[in-house]
Amino acid sequence: MRAFILTLAIASLLPLTASAADNTSARRYGTSEALSVQNARLGEVLMVRSVDIKSDKRLNAGSAIGAAVGYGAAREVKGDYRSAASIAAGTIGGVAGTAIQNGLSSRRGVEVYVRDLESGKVFAFLQADDLLIRPGDKVFLTGKGSKTRVVPVEGQR
Repeated sequence: MRAFILTLAIASLLPLTASAADNTSARRYGTSEALSVQNARLGEVLMVRSVDIKSDKRLNAGSAIGAAVGYGAAREVKGDYRSAASIAAGTIGGVAGTAIQNGLSSRRGVEVYVRDLESGKVFAFLQADDLLIRPGDKVFLTGKGSKTRVVPVEGQR
């Protein structure tokens, strides 16, 4: 019974680990970004393309949680096959946990091509599809380095 309760508790953490990793939203900022000066440049959207954003991590919390769940379930096996069952269930649980987390962490995104109106250079940005951005829109490019977001100028169209 204890193993079953522990298994449920560990499995309930899986959705939290998947959503905690989402840092691709133009609407979500980390605490280190709060109250800091951000660069802002004006640009024009040339093209927007839908993409899928998937986790590129081979090992993640889903692996560990799945392995623990599998191992805990196999502890109920009695007899000579207990060790083999624990190893097999832990391995299968780890693979299943990775697949589940990767499925949960997959989300819709957009690749946005923007011409910087000051320099004329064209940049491509990848972010979550949580803002309405269309070709021809004026946008702000806000942030620093790899944490630059495309944010539409309000009051357009």
